[in-house]
Amino acid sequence: MRIVEITQPSMPVAQKIEPIKMSNPPKAPDATIPRTRDGYTTKDGTTYKQDKYDENIMHVSNGGGTYTFDGNRLIKWTTPRIAGYRQIHDFVQKTIKVDADTTVKTPQGGEVVVSTKAVYDLEGNLQNGAELGLSAGGLNVGYTGDTWKMDYVVSDNLSMHISAKRGTASEEEMQNMQAMAQDAKGVRGGTQPLQNLAKVVQSAGQNVTFKSPANGNAIPFSQGMKMLSQVGA
Repeated sequence: MRIVEITQPSMPVAQKIEPIKMSNPPKAPDATIPRTRDGYTTKDGTTYKQDKYDENIMHVSNGGGTYTFDGNRLIKWTTPRIAGYRQIHDFVQKTIKVDADTTVKTPQGGEVVVSTKAVYDLEGNLQNGAELGLSAGGLNVGYTGDTWKMDYVVSDNLSMHISAKRGTASEEEMQNMQAMAQDAKGVRGGTQPLQNLAKVVQSAGQNVTFKSPANGNAIPFSQGMKMLSQVGA
């Protein structure tokens, strides 16, 4: 097991962005367009696909992105992802969600994907704090203004999930948990560092849960800890 060294960064979030302008959206789906969840593609390459859950919603995709229609009303536009960056324009909520992924090299020679998500109004003004996520292999670490999260896929049968919030955990406890997560690395240590981290998180009154990656079902804490101790044994 190896967990990449990650320290909590400052939130690199622009207070204002330039909304991407939409040009030449496809026509709204009408009676001439088959409504199918398998998708229907026209001669010009535009694909119409019925929503998985709501039969009134259609997702229309072309080179300009994906356009979501409720009947003939455009309710959402997702731009193409370019260099890991895209904008999601929600015309009902009147927001733009920025979704950006950047791959960076670690000092150890590995790669970490840094994901930034933030919500702006339709004029491009920041509406809330960002969520910053970092992932490498089976490890995902996320930061919001006051919450630290960690998700780690330990094996095909076990994953570990942590959520700790400032205010319910002291600054010292937060720093200790993050330091332990950073130190839980190295093949020789096996999963003992993760077991220690789980105990500290629980004793601090924070959330630590185990799940089965195969079906997403929760695993009782005691059973998860036993499975964790048996990984690689």
